[in-house]
Amino acid sequence: MTTTSDASDARGADPRTFVSVGPNVASLGVVMNQNTQMADGASIRTWYFPDTAGSNQGFNADRILPSPLIECVQGQTVQVTLASPMPHTIHFHGLDVDQANDGVGNTSGFVAPADWNGSFGRVDGYTNLGSPFTYTFVAPHAGTYMYHCHVDTVIHLERGMFGTVIVRPSNGQQGLAWDGGPTFDREFVWQLSTFDSSWPQGGGSTISGPSTVRYRPDYFLINGVDGANAQTDSTVAITAAPGETVLLRLVQFSYVPAIVDLGGLTFDVIASDGRPLAGPMTNRTEVAIAAGERYDLLFTMPTGWSSTATVTTRDIRDRVDLGSVQTPIMAT
Repeated sequence: MTTTSDASDARGADPRTFVSVGPNVASLGVVMNQNTQMADGASIRTWYFPDTAGSNQGFNADRILPSPLIECVQGQTVQVTLASPMPHTIHFHGLDVDQANDGVGNTSGFVAPADWNGSFGRVDGYTNLGSPFTYTFVAPHAGTYMYHCHVDTVIHLERGMFGTVIVRPSNGQQGLAWDGGPTFDREFVWQLSTFDSSWPQGGGSTISGPSTVRYRPDYFLINGVDGANAQTDSTVAITAAPGETVLLRLVQFSYVPAIVDLGGLTFDVIASDGRPLAGPMTNRTEVAIAAGERYDLLFTMPTGWSSTATVTTRDIRDRVDLGSVQTPIMAT
């Protein structure tokens, strides 16, 4: 089921369309060898999990990178069904689920063709050949999480088989960070990712190996868009009325760290990896985020504010800037 927020929900008068699969039930498929166009006109080879029961697209129903956002409600049973003609899983990164539903290929649920010989993706002991698998778990604490394929993750995550999971408070309120937590008027999700175009993209590039030992990304994306596209994308560029409170969910899908700077705008870091901080990190102007991490940022839009936010990707040793992507933050 696909849900769309509007001005009647608890997120306030946010006019943006916020599309997700859920709540609590999702059906995903697998599409491989698609192309996503970068701002410089180049195409990168993309794999993703389409919403097979709804828009048949990825994030926000208007792009295939990242995959659909999954929403669920704390304390309720969640079911996510995956169907695929090739070996894939959905690993719920950071969610407290039991082993059978964790999506690690050789110890939990995964899908593959009925006649597969086990040579692809280095996953052994297939248990669900030729049919979909339904992951079932109880949604844990409200917060920001992620999911990705855990079959030969080196290739599958790089290609785009990832998405965000938002667990809402137990009452389902969308303008509340968690039960008893802070409220907000507008919500943005920044899914940070990178792409190394030197990695092979044609046939024979479905398994990691010598050509993927080094990672030197040359494209830097937020919500699947880079360069000039990130300047105008409605899911990336942050706009809010003066005095409105904005929750920005940062999700790091890249293999390398990044520095997120909101152009001088101060914010509080209120949660990390799906859990509230014991005490918020207040009045920050930047935050470092490593592979697999999630941070929830909260700020109030100042009157007349206009700045440029920058996400700068660093090398794995945090010594060199590899590249960046920018987007505006404006009071409206």
